[in-house]
Amino acid sequence: MSLDPARPTRWALVVVAASLASATGELACGTTAAPSPFATGPSGQGGSGGGADVGATGSGGEADETLGGPCTVDAQCDDGVACTLDACELGLSRCRHLPDDSVCQDALVCNGEERCDVDAGCSPGAPKTCTDGNPCTIDTCDEATNSCKTEPRDADADGDPDVHCGGGDCDDGVPLVSSLQSEVCANAIDDDCDGVVDEAGCGAPMHDDCFDPLEAAAPGTYAMSTVAAKADYASSCPVENSPAARDVVAAVSVPTGLHDVQLTVRTELADAAVALFGQCGPPGPEAACSRGFPHPQGGRVAKLRARSVGDAQKLVLPAIVSSDSAVPITLRYELLAPTTAPANETCGTAAALADGVPQTASLPGTKVDLETACGGDTGELVYRFELTEPRDVDLFAASVDGDGSPVLSLRNESCALATDELTCALAPSGAAKAHLYRRALPAGVHHVAVSASAPTDVLVTLATSSPTSAPPDESCVGAPTLVPGATVDVPLLLHQDDVDTGCLPGGVDAAYSLELSTTSDVLVVGRYASGDAAAVALAEKACGPQDGVACAVGYVSPTRARAHGLAKGSYRVLAESQGSLPMQLTAFVRPSAPPVVVPFSDACADALTIPPTGGLFKGTTKNAKPDFPAGCDQGNQPPKTAADQLFRLELGAPKRVVFDMQGSGYATVLVVREGPGCPGKDLPQACAAGYYPDRSFLDLTLAAGTYYVQVDGFAGQSGPWFLDVFTAEPTN
Repeated sequence: MSLDPARPTRWALVVVAASLASATGELACGTTAAPSPFATGPSGQGGSGGGADVGATGSGGEADETLGGPCTVDAQCDDGVACTLDACELGLSRCRHLPDDSVCQDALVCNGEERCDVDAGCSPGAPKTCTDGNPCTIDTCDEATNSCKTEPRDADADGDPDVHCGGGDCDDGVPLVSSLQSEVCANAIDDDCDGVVDEAGCGAPMHDDCFDPLEAAAPGTYAMSTVAAKADYASSCPVENSPAARDVVAAVSVPTGLHDVQLTVRTELADAAVALFGQCGPPGPEAACSRGFPHPQGGRVAKLRARSVGDAQKLVLPAIVSSDSAVPITLRYELLAPTTAPANETCGTAAALADGVPQTASLPGTKVDLETACGGDTGELVYRFELTEPRDVDLFAASVDGDGSPVLSLRNESCALATDELTCALAPSGAAKAHLYRRALPAGVHHVAVSASAPTDVLVTLATSSPTSAPPDESCVGAPTLVPGATVDVPLLLHQDDVDTGCLPGGVDAAYSLELSTTSDVLVVGRYASGDAAAVALAEKACGPQDGVACAVGYVSPTRARAHGLAKGSYRVLAESQGSLPMQLTAFVRPSAPPVVVPFSDACADALTIPPTGGLFKGTTKNAKPDFPAGCDQGNQPPKTAADQLFRLELGAPKRVVFDMQGSGYATVLVVREGPGCPGKDLPQACAAGYYPDRSFLDLTLAAGTYYVQVDGFAGQSGPWFLDVFTAEPTN
């Protein structure tokens, strides 16, 4: 990563012995700080660290991997490695390539802490090891809690540990046998693991086979259960965990004449599937089938539609309802007007979509034929429309029954390839409506593919209007300037998705110009509405698919993207929203500097000072002590539970100060208190628990004075951390 060639570089880097630079980031007992490799005397000669006499070896004689070839200016030192900070060390007339591990972090804990190798770039860390050596436990790293999770051995995943390891499962290879199951009569199996087979009080499963079906004599909603049931019948749409499958049977009565039969199965906890057959038991012909899908409101849903079913006399058709654990199930039976399977499954058979005329896209049973950047779990139906002149286009999609979230894909005349997609849109998480807007769509033939997150009927409407002018922040060309440290309101209602850096497919966007006069560190912060999915991105000026510099997508505001060591020049800051809802955008900028390694700073006496301009700091609390409480820690935690480290911040004037801990390797807590006494008094809204992957974040306006910044752990956790501090002028 090259630095600004016009700026002489004399950085001071805090470094420690090799043990601190190990993969764990821990400091061995007795190590001391080494001289800074960037420290120089007043005339450019080396200071106490050896200055110009230092060669390509460190102070202990070992090879110095950060030292490169000869140079006179920074521009000669670009090593092509994205995670290094490159500069010409004037005292040595040699290039220095300092690794910045924070660039490499992927916000995941279980795969270890990523490191920056000065030769190879970002390299994976050692995966977190959780094995405790006990054969009766299954030990895993849990990303959600950022910690090791130890569970009793349960080989068949039925929720009951093996009896040999203290559980109650007497046959840990059969999911339908455990102490959590009910005893099933007349099957010669000790289902409940009490040592007695088919004892008094045993029960028979309800509707377990074709000889005892649930009678769905008329459309309506029926309660079923797979408790004590076993797997009797196969279908073309099995549940996810097939070894644990069990099924029950419903007898669906279809009156005389032709009808569409629609069956919807819902569960709260387990996967589910449903199949409708012409007769019960093999080899009955399968009329329709549906696997399970995530329901927008939680749980799972399976939905089938058998079209134009019926005869001159009443039919009774068997429906096989499956789950992969013993759970209550809701079966909804609907009798609809007879239809034929939609013919518009492909681009070549696309149906006409008239302006202002709603069309119903019936997705149950459709196949996946097209690729879209916005996803969509069901197959799709395709529509076409033609414009004789440029028009603004709005496409609306709404799930009729709320069982799936719609996805829209606007495509060109060719339609069939992934590159033929102009843009796409999907409903925000849990929503039943999607909206796609395109300004001044050119004259010609266009296609719309409609899919969803689960089988549902989607009402699709096309609305065209006279072309409008784009707002100033619509594209990267001529984008308005974003002043560093200033927050701007970004109304996105009349925006479209026309900047493709791969950050948030389907999100409408706005672009702003960020001008860097020198090599800089940049943090972009986006705030957005509850229920929206949004993103912020930093990109090169051209804003093409290969021009992305940093990107962050979030579902909990604010979302942050950062980049260190950006060369001076013109960049673009992007705000993107899936729901076309308003956002706020801020870019914080400071002159680039290498990360400061913090080996101690464990209490008030040795609190490390943060410069008024901020900086990037890294360390680990593994060797620290728990000195101070944190008000936003997990409830019912004893005070001073987690190890912590302390910083001191002196402000000579009021400042807006941002503290960002993304990249840290554990669930963090960050606290800012007001001095002058240490550790200071608590401030309103100045404690942040970072149990989400993007870790703790604080955006504070602070008066002139002394402050103490506490890096802590949530629920007793500790580990390697990063703290990025930016300052700006206060907002009005």
